[in-house]
Formats: sequence, C-alpha cells, structure tokens
Amino acid sequence: MNWFADMPLTFKLLVDKPDAISVVAQWYFDEWQRFLKHSSVVETRGMLQQYMNRGRLPLMIVMVNGPQTIGVAQLKFHELADMFPDKEHWLGGIYVAPSWRGQGHASALVEHAVTVAADLGIPALHLQTAAYDGGLYARLGWEPVASVSNGFEDVIVMERELAG
Repeated sequence: MNWFADMPLTFKLLVDKPDAISVVAQWYFDEWQRFLKHSSVVETRGMLQQYMNRGRLPLMIVMVNGPQTIGVAQLKFHELADMFPDKEHWLGGIYVAPSWRGQGHASALVEHAVTVAADLGIPALHLQTAAYDGGLYARLGWEPVASVSNGFEDVIVMERELAG
C-alpha cells in the first residue's frame, strides 16, 4: 500500500532535496547508461552535483510525493552545442518513476520547468527527443526545429518560446 498516494505532488529544487541525488543517479544510469560519459552510478551522482543551484542554471527540479522522489527535470546550457551554438537553454533529463507514469506527471514536470525558466528570464527552451512526432512535447506546444543525429540516435530538436 502506498501511504503517500493521497499527498499532493510538489516540486523542489535539487539543492533543497539533496537526498534525491542517489535516486536520480540510479534512474539516469539505468535508463541512459549508453549515452552517459560516466561509467558508474557513483560518477553519475557526482555529475549531478553541478545541478545543486538556485536561481541560475544548471538546475534540477525534483517532483516529490511526501518524502518520495517520483520525477525529475533538468534546465541546462548548450546541449548539442556543436550543432546549435545559438540555442543556449535546454530542458532535459525528464524522468518519472515507472510506478508513477501514465498519470500526467511528465507533463506537470515539463510545465513546471518552463515556468521556472520563464521566471529566470530565459526567452526560449530547447530539447531533443527520439519521438519523431514530438510526443509529449508536441502536445505541450513545443515546435520542431531540426532533425539530427546526436551521436547515439536520430532525434528531433524542439523549441518553446517563453513568455517574458
């Protein structure tokens, strides 16, 4: 039984929930090990330390239900910088724990990250997705701007202008 199922979902910055680093590092390593430059969960955990910021990028947003970390999103600089040097701000690392999927939590994470970015004065966000139809992001108003290979797979780069 999940005692926390009726608790409201909240968002925190990683700097305010540092115990989430271990959980997120394991998720990222298990899900995207082939893309990571890190050879272990410990190295991935170390990489996440750079996201311990407030009011500036890079930062990480953690979705929590009571004490449980259930999802995460990153706001960062210059993903795919060689191909898109003019696209400075990126959304990435969207992950929702398997038992919490299919309930709109990824959408909530993306929308919260967009709000945080807009509050920081970021004019536009970019992302890459392997979903050629744009998937979740297209449904949330992101527009495709390019189809490229990121070195591991073919992806669509998408953009969303933020209200300033």
